[in-house]
Amino acid sequence: MMWEGRKVDKGFEPIYFNLSYRRKLIRTLWMTLFLPILYFSLRFIGLDLFYTWIVMGICLIAHIVQIGYNYYM
Repeated sequence: MMWEGRKVDKGFEPIYFNLSYRRKLIRTLWMTLFLPILYFSLRFIGLDLFYTWIVMGICLIAHIVQIGYNYYM
Protein backbone atom coordinates (compact mmCIF):
# COMPACT_ATOMS: atom_id res chain seq x y z
CA MET A 1 0.00 0.00 0.00
CA MET A 2 1.14 3.53 -0.59
CA TRP A 3 1.49 4.62 3.04
CA GLU A 4 3.70 1.73 4.24
CA GLY A 5 6.97 3.24 3.05
CA ARG A 6 6.91 6.63 4.77
CA LYS A 7 6.11 6.93 8.48
CA VAL A 8 5.95 10.37 10.09
CA ASP A 9 7.42 10.72 13.58
CA LYS A 10 7.64 14.52 13.78
CA GLY A 11 5.28 17.35 13.02
CA PHE A 12 1.58 17.23 12.22
CA GLU A 13 0.17 14.43 10.08
CA PRO A 14 -3.61 14.32 9.56
CA ILE A 15 -3.64 10.78 8.13
CA TYR A 16 -3.50 8.18 10.91
CA PHE A 17 -1.93 5.45 8.75
CA ASN A 18 1.09 7.62 7.88
CA LEU A 19 2.14 7.82 11.53
CA SER A 20 4.72 5.69 13.30
CA TYR A 21 3.47 3.42 16.08
CA ARG A 22 4.81 5.85 18.67
CA ARG A 23 2.78 8.70 17.18
CA LYS A 24 -0.27 6.44 16.81
CA LEU A 25 -0.07 5.69 20.53
CA ILE A 26 0.19 9.38 21.38
CA ARG A 27 -2.80 10.21 19.17
CA THR A 28 -4.82 7.37 20.70
CA LEU A 29 -4.07 8.62 24.20
CA TRP A 30 -5.23 12.11 23.20
CA MET A 31 -8.45 10.62 21.83
CA THR A 32 -9.18 9.25 25.32
CA LEU A 33 -10.27 12.76 26.25
CA PHE A 34 -13.17 12.47 23.79
CA LEU A 35 -14.77 9.44 25.49
CA PRO A 36 -16.62 11.56 28.12
CA ILE A 37 -17.71 13.93 25.35
CA LEU A 38 -19.08 10.93 23.44
CA TYR A 39 -20.97 9.77 26.53
CA PHE A 40 -22.61 13.13 27.17
CA SER A 41 -23.43 13.64 23.49
CA LEU A 42 -25.15 10.22 23.37
CA ARG A 43 -27.16 11.13 26.46
CA PHE A 44 -27.96 14.57 25.01
CA ILE A 45 -29.44 13.16 21.81
CA GLY A 46 -31.75 11.04 23.93
CA LEU A 47 -30.28 7.57 23.58
CA ASP A 48 -31.52 5.22 26.31
CA LEU A 49 -29.07 4.73 29.19
CA PHE A 50 -28.77 0.99 28.50
CA TYR A 51 -27.81 1.57 24.87
CA THR A 52 -25.46 4.36 25.87
CA TRP A 53 -23.60 1.98 28.17
CA ILE A 54 -23.42 -0.65 25.41
CA VAL A 55 -21.99 1.86 22.90
CA MET A 56 -19.56 3.23 25.47
CA GLY A 57 -18.46 -0.27 26.46
CA ILE A 58 -17.74 -1.22 22.86
CA CYS A 59 -15.85 2.04 22.28
CA LEU A 60 -13.87 1.63 25.50
CA ILE A 61 -12.88 -1.97 24.73
CA ALA A 62 -11.84 -1.03 21.19
CA HIS A 63 -9.88 1.93 22.56
CA ILE A 64 -8.03 -0.22 25.12
CA VAL A 65 -7.20 -2.82 22.45
CA GLN A 66 -5.86 -0.08 20.18
CA ILE A 67 -3.70 1.36 22.97
CA GLY A 68 -2.35 -2.09 23.81
CA TYR A 69 -1.56 -2.92 20.18
CA ASN A 70 0.20 0.39 19.52
CA TYR A 71 2.17 0.08 22.76
CA TYR A 72 3.22 -3.47 21.89
CA MET A 73 4.34 -2.52 18.38
